[in-house]
Amino acid sequence: MLDLKTDDLKDVKLIDFGYSRYLDQPNCKQSLDDLNVFYLAPERFAGVSCVQSDLYSVGVCLYLLIYGKLPWFIDLGRCTNEEKIEKVSRRRERPLDFPDIDMFELDEQLINTIKKALLPNVQDRFQSADEFILALDGTLRVENPDFSRQMRVGGDEKKKETSTHKPSEGEGFAAIAGMQELKDLVKAEVIDAINQREEYERYGVTIPNGMLLYGPPGCGKTFFAKQLAAEVGFNFMVKKPSDLQSRWVNATQENIAAMFKEAGENAPTIIFLDEMNELTPNRDSGNVHQMHLSAVNELLANMDRLGEKGIFVIGATNYPHLMDPAILRSGRLDKKFYVAPPDYEARKAMFEMLLKKRPYDFGLDYDKLAKLTENYVFSDLTLIINDASRKALMTKSKITMAILEDTIANTKSSLSARDIEKYNKIKTQMEGGEIEKPRPRVGF
Repeated sequence: MLDLKTDDLKDVKLIDFGYSRYLDQPNCKQSLDDLNVFYLAPERFAGVSCVQSDLYSVGVCLYLLIYGKLPWFIDLGRCTNEEKIEKVSRRRERPLDFPDIDMFELDEQLINTIKKALLPNVQDRFQSADEFILALDGTLRVENPDFSRQMRVGGDEKKKETSTHKPSEGEGFAAIAGMQELKDLVKAEVIDAINQREEYERYGVTIPNGMLLYGPPGCGKTFFAKQLAAEVGFNFMVKKPSDLQSRWVNATQENIAAMFKEAGENAPTIIFLDEMNELTPNRDSGNVHQMHLSAVNELLANMDRLGEKGIFVIGATNYPHLMDPAILRSGRLDKKFYVAPPDYEARKAMFEMLLKKRPYDFGLDYDKLAKLTENYVFSDLTLIINDASRKALMTKSKITMAILEDTIANTKSSLSARDIEKYNKIKTQMEGGEIEKPRPRVGF
């Protein structure tokens, strides 16, 4: 909000934070009755939000302040919400106009900064607000972005590079500290079932349709899938919601169908779906866009009897309770595995593993390090090791116990006691248990 009583515009206020949300909150359907579509990044039309979505909106504001008009503006009078999305999306296929005006400090750097903020693909924009600010200050040089990478119209979107590949050489499961129960389960029911197919078929056993890995963030769900790629000897696909979701009607269903078709043609194949709750929101919640409903139906239809086709799906999520129950039933995601924060032995093994190839001091007390990091997740431990390594590098010394203890003392766990309690309740719910409801309070 601008105070228009004066001409210097020094009194500027940010107002109306009704759609603000924390980064770890799941995405939800936005109402286009309240939001101006011209400020929304392309992925917002598919219900996906991220930091780069906000930076896109900032780029729109900056363009408006300089040129006095909205980028890719088109009259949307009497249009339904779906028609608004369709028209704006098609309009953005055209080159963006940057009029030649005489304005102080409007140079090539500033124009390129606006262009980069308004690029259609998330990964091509500024990745953080700090990076955007550095570009505005001129500290970070921005080359003229290529706007020719616009997504093409409708289902004829630019074909993404295939994500099916033979896994590269690596340590595989040997690089994973802990998770032994999960490693044994995947080896027995998936890897061996594919590598020893004839033996398993004698007993009428095929690989299960899929598995869901759920639990707190930072506990190694995605890392496990990446190491599985190095462990298996067959095709492996990695898909994120942004790879499959589209702002175009029916395009998401087509992307899902194409993914399963590609997996079937290259079977045996493992498909890893990260942040799966974004692809399969609960259809009974009343907060799911019609485009998402169709995508859920498409995914459900393709997941029947996958084991017989040599396809195994691994889904990962922090919010399994928000997923559609139909995807969790037997015959789809048959196995559900809770990936908890690493226990004492896993933390100890991870310290040993991460320090093994670094210049560490003799006689490190791994038992003490494991005790000091109770309720720390894998990402926290990795951060501790990396920060301790930097401190040792600065002093040209080995990584000592004192450096590690000091680093731990200055690094908080990503999980609070409340978070742990929340995920324990989710685990109980996923296993079919009853969640004890708090007694109602009486009085004041």
